[in-house]
Amino acid sequence: MKAPEQCDEGAANGTPGSRCDGNCKKKCGNGFKEDNEQCDDGKNDGSYGTCNPDCTLAGYCGDGVKNGNEQCDQGNQNQSDPYGPGKCTKTCATAPYCGDGRIQTAFGEACDGSPGCDSMCQMLIIR
Repeated sequence: MKAPEQCDEGAANGTPGSRCDGNCKKKCGNGFKEDNEQCDDGKNDGSYGTCNPDCTLAGYCGDGVKNGNEQCDQGNQNQSDPYGPGKCTKTCATAPYCGDGRIQTAFGEACDGSPGCDSMCQMLIIR
């Protein structure tokens, strides 16, 4: 390899399986993550959770941006088992909360939105 070459695979340069383009530069899209690339899966079609054509990361759960079918995405604030309004799971789904219309017994809810149910999702005791 001669300066300013980044790589040199001889006659293979520029071919689909080569890590080098025709000018002896590392190429995006060859399926190998180079130093200046965030990712390179070889397809680089920009679909969810993969790589963009420029070897940057495409949208994914946990990047802090609501993409595709995600209900929410708070990046590194996504939680494993959250409960409460405005919280997000590690799978980018909205966390359960009192008032969502579903009874979450695992979080101590006895009711949710039904007659006789208070704002803490507990049954009102009428005397």
